[in-house]
Amino acid sequence: MKKASNYGIAALVFIITMVLINGAGILLVIGASVIGLVIGGSAGVDLVYDFMMNHLNLYSCLIYVIPGTVFLLWYYFAFIEPQGLGRFVDAQTARLSPVCFIWLVPLTFAVQHAASLLMGVIAVIAPSAMENYTELVETSGLNEYSPVWVAATLILPPLVEETIFRGLILQYLRRAGACFIVANLIQSVLFGIFHMNLVQGIYTSVFGFLLGYLVWRYQSLLVLMAMHALFNFFGTVVIDFESRFFPDFFLGLVIMASVPLLIIVLVMMHFGIGEKKKGK
Repeated sequence: MKKASNYGIAALVFIITMVLINGAGILLVIGASVIGLVIGGSAGVDLVYDFMMNHLNLYSCLIYVIPGTVFLLWYYFAFIEPQGLGRFVDAQTARLSPVCFIWLVPLTFAVQHAASLLMGVIAVIAPSAMENYTELVETSGLNEYSPVWVAATLILPPLVEETIFRGLILQYLRRAGACFIVANLIQSVLFGIFHMNLVQGIYTSVFGFLLGYLVWRYQSLLVLMAMHALFNFFGTVVIDFESRFFPDFFLGLVIMASVPLLIIVLVMMHFGIGEKKKGK
């Protein structure tokens, strides 16, 4: 019974995540409105609203603060403190090598471009969903590069989301007795739902499943956080650069080549090709 209760804890983590993420957004809007009223009445509200709309990366950072604090502390007291920080660090780095991080670069590049094939299929099946997603991306501030953008895109989402989904939810599902494939599938679906739109939900579910595999392969959240940051980087800076300077024909070849590249790199990582074995 106690073992099975971990299913409930995993579900609770997800529910609290959705409440805190959405609640943080609501609190920010309410707080900004109050500040605006104090500053200058209805005109002040408009002023603060315009400020928030012109600083969406700052808005994203603030949304991650509360859930990030809650779940990083939760993860620490549930999984780090019981075994001690030293033993936890040793466990997190035991299977790591510089080569596994090098493999992450072509792997993430391939995943990001292979996702374009998936989105092409979605565009054919559900064009309205693709239009909504495109509009969301264009108004999200993802291409407004700045130091705040780095925090909002490359630091906070990988840190907080990996702690929640692969750090807490996946581990509680495993503690409940779910086999790895089932546990990984559940957390990846929840990861897709977390993004709250159809297009992003589909490709992040697939991405989440791959991240779950990597945490099984390396027994470390560090690899996942690094890949998540790379994925966000490739999906913004690199894609933006490619679309500006490369012809569509060349980009089509890159996208088609991404599938075999993805398979090859995964095989290399699975079998530890190039990684120095302990004791040698």
